[in-house]
Amino acid sequence: MYYPYRIFTLDEANEALPAVAHLTRETQERLQALRSEYQETEAEGEGMSLESETRSLLNDWAEAILQIGAQPKGIFTVDFRSPDPNMLWCWAPDEDCITHRHFTWESFKDRIELEADSDSWLSWN
Repeated sequence: MYYPYRIFTLDEANEALPAVAHLTRETQERLQALRSEYQETEAEGEGMSLESETRSLLNDWAEAILQIGAQPKGIFTVDFRSPDPNMLWCWAPDEDCITHRHFTWESFKDRIELEADSDSWLSWN
């Protein structure tokens, strides 16, 4: 199924974060429970099943993020397209709001912090 990426203002991206954070926490908890279950059973031949179930949970998370209009990046990091076609707002699970951005040709590790009360977020600086 195809979901077009939505364009988010910074306020709109922050408004979408509670849903993104909830999905992320829920998936992290389900993954932890799954790992614990498999560690307790330590059944032979279940490693492939654990991998398959983990992949399924992560795919479900990514699909839910896409339905919101955001872009899943890596495991539990999310990008939001900004009004500037060259820039993405970015979020990681330990963040309460959007505090960073990076350009579309950069990776999450290249992100830089947004300056408070700055109107220069669209600049190349």
